[in-house]
Amino acid sequence: MPLIQFNSEQKMIQNEVRKFALSELEPIASDMDKESIFPADIVKKLAELGLSSLIIPEKYGGADLDTTCLCIAVEELAKVSASVSLILAVNNCLVAYPMIKYGLESTKEQYLRQLSKGDVGGYVVEIGFDSNERKIEQQEKEGVVSIAGSFDFVLNGEAANFIVLPAEIEEGKTIFVFDRKSNNSISKHRILGMRAAGIVSLEFKSACLVSGKRLAAPQESRQVLQGIQNYSDIIFSAISLGIAEASYDAAIRYSKERRQFGRAICEFPMVQEMLVDMKTKITASRFLVFDAAAKADTDQVFALSAHIARLFVSQAAVSCGLNAIQVHGGYGYTKEYPVERHMRDAKTIQLLSATPIDLKSVLAKELL
Repeated sequence: MPLIQFNSEQKMIQNEVRKFALSELEPIASDMDKESIFPADIVKKLAELGLSSLIIPEKYGGADLDTTCLCIAVEELAKVSASVSLILAVNNCLVAYPMIKYGLESTKEQYLRQLSKGDVGGYVVEIGFDSNERKIEQQEKEGVVSIAGSFDFVLNGEAANFIVLPAEIEEGKTIFVFDRKSNNSISKHRILGMRAAGIVSLEFKSACLVSGKRLAAPQESRQVLQGIQNYSDIIFSAISLGIAEASYDAAIRYSKERRQFGRAICEFPMVQEMLVDMKTKITASRFLVFDAAAKADTDQVFALSAHIARLFVSQAAVSCGLNAIQVHGGYGYTKEYPVERHMRDAKTIQLLSATPIDLKSVLAKELL
C-alpha cells in the first residue's frame, strides 16, 4: 500500500482544483505578479467553489473538509500561482482554524459565516509598532480597548473584511478579531515574492478592540498562537511543495526543448543531476506534508511533524527554484520564464510567520 493514498473525495478535490488552476489562473499568473494585482475575481470564484471556507463546518456554511484536502488545494494552486494559494491558505489556516478551535460561538457564527459567503479574512504575522507612535488607552466603555499605530505585515490585508490581530495591550498580548473600518489606511509592500497576495501594512488612528471578539485572553494567547503556528506550518509547507513542483516541471520542459551542441540539454549529466536532486527532494517533501496532515486529521499530536515539514519543504522549494534557474541558464533570470517567480515565491513563503532559524529553535526544544 502506498504511503500516501487519497480517498475519492480528496482525488476529486485535486482534479477540480487542478483544472481551475490551469484554466483560470495560468493565463494571468505572470501578469498578476508583475503588476502586484490582488485577484479579487479569482478569490470570488474560489469562494463559489467552497475553497475559501474549505475546513469550516457545514453548520456555518463551509465545506467541512479535512486538512489533507486543504493541503491538496493549496498545493495545486501553488503550482500555478503561489500568491493565490497563500490567499486561500490564510483564509483557512490562519483565520478560520483559530476561530473553529478557540472562538466563542458568537464569533464563529458571525465570522465563519462571512468567510463561507466569500469574505476575505486577514492575519497579522508581525506587529511593528513604532515606540513613538504606539498608543494604548482603555476607554470608558467596559470591555473596549482603543489602540492606534501600524501593523507591518497583514496577510490578505489588501482585501480583508476583518483581521485576526494579536495585539499587545496593558493586560498583555491578546488575540482579537478586528473589523476593518474605512478610517484605516493601507500601504502595499513591494516584496520579493507573493506579490499578488495582498500583503500590506495597516495603519489606523483608532481601532476599537472588543473583549467579546477575542480568540484568546493574555493568559491563553501564547498557547493559542503556538497552536495556530503548528497548524499553519502544515499548510504553508504544502504551498512550498507546490512551488517546488512548479520549478521542477518548468526545468523538465525547458531541458527537453533547449538544445546545445546538437542535442537537448537534458542529456547533459550536470543537468540530469540537478533534475534528480529536485525530484528526490519533492518526493520526500510530499511524504512529510501529508504525514503531518494525516496526523492532524486523525487527532494525533502533529506539532513536531508540522515543524519538520515546514523546515524541510521550504528549504527544498528554494533549492528547486535555484536549480530550475540554473537549468534555464541566463533565461532563468528573465521574466520570460516563470522560474524566477517561483524562486522569489519560494523564498518569501519560507520566511513568512516562521523562519528556518525559528523552526530549528522550536524543534530543538521539542526534541530535548
